[in-house]
Amino acid sequence: MKKLYTALITPFTITNDIDYPALDKIILRLLDEKVEGFVVCGTTGESSTCSENEKLALLEHVIELCDHRAEIYFGIGSSNTCDSMRLLKLSEALDFEGYLVVTPYYNQPTEFGLYEHFSTLATETKKKIMLYNVPARCGVSLSAATVIKLANDFENIVALKQASRDLEMVKEILNATQDFIVLSGNDDYLLEGITSGMSGVVSVIAHFAALQMHAFFEGLEEGRDVSELDIFFKKLAHLCFLESNPIVIKYLLSQKNECENVLRLPMTAIGYEARVVLDQNYDKLFMDS
Repeated sequence: MKKLYTALITPFTITNDIDYPALDKIILRLLDEKVEGFVVCGTTGESSTCSENEKLALLEHVIELCDHRAEIYFGIGSSNTCDSMRLLKLSEALDFEGYLVVTPYYNQPTEFGLYEHFSTLATETKKKIMLYNVPARCGVSLSAATVIKLANDFENIVALKQASRDLEMVKEILNATQDFIVLSGNDDYLLEGITSGMSGVVSVIAHFAALQMHAFFEGLEEGRDVSELDIFFKKLAHLCFLESNPIVIKYLLSQKNECENVLRLPMTAIGYEARVVLDQNYDKLFMDS
């Protein structure tokens, strides 16, 4: 079966502290819904606004709560390889699956620089590494050739989260590697990604659509028509990305009384126009999900 990971939000209290009871509520529900893994401190978790100590505390908390019931990937990506390395070293002894490492943002390294960044980190850990390619946010994209070289040079570089619609790149990578998987980073492009060889998804909308995603994967395995679920995911993803992630996710979860509608600057709570659209679709959204 395909893998279903959730890119976790980081709930905050109204005083801007990490809201661990809210986080526990969300994680325990998702475990009941058979989510197989979590990304802690990814983009959805507002990692760029969390301190190093907060990131490590979050990781330790999720490890203890999950108690081996789900795989855990820890986001250590940054635009500074030394900062990523420090976080890797501080967390290496903890009991979790591996690291999610995004392409360095803002400084736009060359392909050689990207290779050196990921290879430097891979050399210093025995844990698994999932590369994360998200050119829209980072301003730089991994090439298929660089991913292939990294996968073939390092046994612990095992996966790519591909938040790009370049499906030819996915096919090229899978044709040139062994035991390497590609996971979709686009909730609205899931069917296209899976039919191109992807092995699952690191999902934002799984915060409220995990059961539907399992049904979708089961339907694909059994050769059933999944077009209605595909349309549902596209509609839900469109609504959830009316504003930058995780603005909408936090608003919707707050409407379900699972967290406060609080983000850390420079992220702000949802604007009026997007909120009106969501409120108009709220009942149908959660009847379907």
